[in-house]
Amino acid sequence: MATDLTYNWTADSPVAPGETIREILDERSITQVDFALRLGKSQKFVSQLVNGKASLTHETAIELERVLSVPSSFWNTAEARYRDVLARQKASSDYGEDEEWTSAFPTKEMAKNGWIAEEATPAQRAEELLSFFGVSSVDAYKEYWGSERRLAARMSTAFSAETPAIAAWLRAGEIAAESISTAAYDAELFECTLAELRSATRLPFAESRMLVQQQCAAAGVAVVLVSDLPKTRCHAVSWWASRSRAVIQLGLRYKTEDQVWFSLFHEAGHLLLDDRSRSRICDLDSDPALEDRMNQLAADLLIPPDSLREFLEAGRPSKTSVAAFAERIDVAPGIIVGRLQRDEIIPHSWMNDLKKRLEFVDLEI
Repeated sequence: MATDLTYNWTADSPVAPGETIREILDERSITQVDFALRLGKSQKFVSQLVNGKASLTHETAIELERVLSVPSSFWNTAEARYRDVLARQKASSDYGEDEEWTSAFPTKEMAKNGWIAEEATPAQRAEELLSFFGVSSVDAYKEYWGSERRLAARMSTAFSAETPAIAAWLRAGEIAAESISTAAYDAELFECTLAELRSATRLPFAESRMLVQQQCAAAGVAVVLVSDLPKTRCHAVSWWASRSRAVIQLGLRYKTEDQVWFSLFHEAGHLLLDDRSRSRICDLDSDPALEDRMNQLAADLLIPPDSLREFLEAGRPSKTSVAAFAERIDVAPGIIVGRLQRDEIIPHSWMNDLKKRLEFVDLEI
């Protein structure tokens, strides 16, 4: 016979379904001996079930529905939630040993960027980090993020890199890239796209960001801009998500347009010329010769060598001549200034007013 009783289960409550069974038996004045007979089970099993020591199977849930007129779906849900709470309690108790692991991450900055929730205890921080990285345990994190990765990065030598911060920054890039739909990678089309994007450098980056993303996606490359974290030393990273899909992740370390565009073209060079199975996270800048090669490639893609040589032969650069040269070859003046500074043709203190300053809030791709 149907019953009007409604039984609610609180997800955070570590209450065994057996306690609900006991309440029902008390309400109906049914002894455990009679209940065991009606359920067709031993008194020992019923005692274990009521005390939360025996698991409640789907078959038992159906039997409880027949005896107590409480749907089997309720018992199955209650048992699953109870076991989940127990498992989470055990996991939380284990996290005390992993406090050193959680403390290695810049969790305050990650929370500020909206990547994780700001939690107070090591156990809560560990849960947030594991969910963020999409792994089941600290051991799984170490195994996955310690494995060989298909990456290439342009690094600064001014600071020592910290792998946890790098891993967090890269993971944020993976998550951002997942939302970008791309065509199958086409190297020839991507190279043509880069040539077309040179003129986009003259636009405010806030306007050109969608153009960058759309055109690169059409060539099989997802481009994302991710908030920087302290101590990563990463200007940018590129990797192959699959054989037919690549990702370029940009940071904003120096907050000028020439740095962002140079990083984009530098990483594009890696995708065009590198082996698709190189590098580990902890060894991102192990090949200075390769990075120098990519730096030169990016510099030449942005400013054709013949045009630059002709410009320099005309005499010492001035703001006026730089602006005219930039317009002639259809790139931003700040890119010309950055190149002249890197090549030590002008001091780093010169012409910086021709560079556009960038703020992340205006540039998110």
